[in-house]
Amino acid sequence: MTLQRVVDLADLDLRAFLEGEIRAGGLTASEGRELLMETLPGWAAPYENASATVAADLYDQKRYASGVDLVVPYAPALAPPAEPARWGILASWALAPVVDETDWSAAFQKIVGGAHRTIADAHRNTTMGNAVADRGARGWKRVGRGSKTCDFCKMLIHRGDVYDSISVQFKSHDHCRCAAETEFESIEALEFSELGGSARKRVQTDADRARVREWLRWERDANPDF
Repeated sequence: MTLQRVVDLADLDLRAFLEGEIRAGGLTASEGRELLMETLPGWAAPYENASATVAADLYDQKRYASGVDLVVPYAPALAPPAEPARWGILASWALAPVVDETDWSAAFQKIVGGAHRTIADAHRNTTMGNAVADRGARGWKRVGRGSKTCDFCKMLIHRGDVYDSISVQFKSHDHCRCAAETEFESIEALEFSELGGSARKRVQTDADRARVREWLRWERDANPDF
């Protein structure tokens, strides 16, 4: 749900910029393209960082609640932002068909959709990268957004695959609201592997773990589609 708030805010912010600076400013397609190529990377950076950060926080919380951290310590890392060239390609692609101001709405929809996808990818890539690097994780799987999930994404989700290779990419699309979710190893398997079957070292109390589990239950109850 936090990811959805980030991308929804980014969508509104970008639409306001496009309307106020390009349409209201009376820019030509060429001028609009130059403006976007110059400003989009800097505009997107805070949103990409926020998206990656909430993914790392959620990863840490779920790892904590599962108890995996008691056996295999791990600190999640943030995925790097998109290359500036990606934003230039988006601006050129979206504005290429623009001939006059009547074409702006379609172009803006493409730009917002591409930005939405890129910002959400920071969340997905953070989850996927950590799920592959973390010895306490089995890998990651694709999860949808209930009734908002498109048929293409539903098809991939229903396969139920869990991926453990960095070479597997998240098949996203513009305005995609799906996410990556980590599958963690069992405590028993990790204890045997990491500690030879001996008792695990306790670094958090049962009360701490119960608090995090309660938070996750509250999130599920408050957002049943999550």
